[in-house]
Amino acid sequence: MKVDPSRYLEFRRDLHRHPELSNQEIETTRHIRDFLARDGLELQSFPDLNGGFVRINSGHARTLCLRADIDALPMTEQTGAPYASVHEGVMHACGHDMHTAVAAGVACELNRVKDQLKCNIVVLFQPAEEANPRGGARPVTETGFLEQQHIDEMYGMHMWPSLPVGDVELRPGAIMAASDRFHIEVHGLAAHVAEPHLGVDAILIGSEIDCALVQKLRREVNPFDSVSIAVGSFQSFGRYNVVCDHVALDGTVRTIREETRRYLHKRIQEIPQQIAAAYGGQAQVTIQMGYGVLNNSPELFRRFSEHAIQLLGREHVHTDIHPSLIGEDFYYFSQQVPSLYFHIGCEAEYPLHNNSFLPNEKALDVGIDLMTDYFLAQS
Repeated sequence: MKVDPSRYLEFRRDLHRHPELSNQEIETTRHIRDFLARDGLELQSFPDLNGGFVRINSGHARTLCLRADIDALPMTEQTGAPYASVHEGVMHACGHDMHTAVAAGVACELNRVKDQLKCNIVVLFQPAEEANPRGGARPVTETGFLEQQHIDEMYGMHMWPSLPVGDVELRPGAIMAASDRFHIEVHGLAAHVAEPHLGVDAILIGSEIDCALVQKLRREVNPFDSVSIAVGSFQSFGRYNVVCDHVALDGTVRTIREETRRYLHKRIQEIPQQIAAAYGGQAQVTIQMGYGVLNNSPELFRRFSEHAIQLLGREHVHTDIHPSLIGEDFYYFSQQVPSLYFHIGCEAEYPLHNNSFLPNEKALDVGIDLMTDYFLAQS
């Protein structure tokens, strides 16, 4: 069904102007509630959580749910857009404002034609997707939401800057990676830099650990196994003329296979300790389990991809793709009910989590059309 996207476009821009961080989405929730109320939809709340959900009852047995994440990132926007963030240091740099606008559009449009629905629809506005490792999906499931709303299937999407508007991509099985964090504390021995032989240089040890984890460890894994290991923060605690005795490294490991995940966790524990000991220092490693691998239901993949091909054209539906190494807390839903997650083209010049990320807003129209048509076709 074709919709007029203009009102959803302004809603999205309003969300973009007023981004809020994970678990702080109070005004965002109010904006969503007020917008839906204009169409006679009531946003139902969760205890002690922001966001909420709307339910469109059709009187049928099955219930399908579309999820949108609503939080922003701690980044200073540099897009120069007239609707840029007015909150210093907070920005919708991952497209969650687009996801929210698509979900709101789907709710409003389906509510207008609910007599044509052959299943019940729930639209979930989920907080705190960026708050890895707990996220917002896990607390939502812990409220009993899936059971209380009798959810049979879950659907989610992510704006994808490398895809043209009008294209989608998806695959059966793994589509988003397990995303874990590690923290390494290195302790050496302070000394005057003029007498380095009397000290143990923690910066040198930390540098070797960085290289070993990011470069050497990759050689221990099958080259066809999708893996990413990165140190994103390297902090030293010292003075210019003192052999540094303390550094801290923070990083992430992304995997698709559980066997590889376990192996890398073991090696990330071992390697820093071995390198530190070789120099006479010490290393302590903490690994924090994050979101697990997000797997698409083969049946939902088949059904959704066939419908997308009918609506968008075969050349615009890409299924021969590799899993992304980005983490997603939608994983928690996929652990409990059959789920489908896909990427929707927004042909942005800059990548996700970049200060200049600005999706093509025509993707709103595509997303709303695709999901409303799909849900109307389900029975």
